[in-house]
Amino acid sequence: MTMATKTKKTTAPKPRAVLVANERYGLYIGETAATDAEIVASKSIRLANCRHVCQWYGKTGGITSLAAHGPCGSRAQESRVGAPATAALVTGVVNVFDLTAEAIAAFASIVPR
Repeated sequence: MTMATKTKKTTAPKPRAVLVANERYGLYIGETAATDAEIVASKSIRLANCRHVCQWYGKTGGITSLAAHGPCGSRAQESRVGAPATAALVTGVVNVFDLTAEAIAAFASIVPR
């Protein structure tokens, strides 16, 4: 008589929307399925729908505020955010911030410039 062995099903991590800062002070938004451990180990991150954030206007001006609120305020539409690239590998990663639903909606409203 043989015993059936259980196989562990592994599921891919659910993609999350993030704001990424790299060593060259570039800021990028996009979606990733990478874990924090993978990002720390490689100092890189693969982003889907990657957009470069060149300049933004927000509530307090810091990058944590950008991750929390996105471009906002009376000058939000003056923010410069590039068109989305299907996929990109960002290297030299130093910070990764999860985006709130509010920030995701705010970035979606910014026309690429």
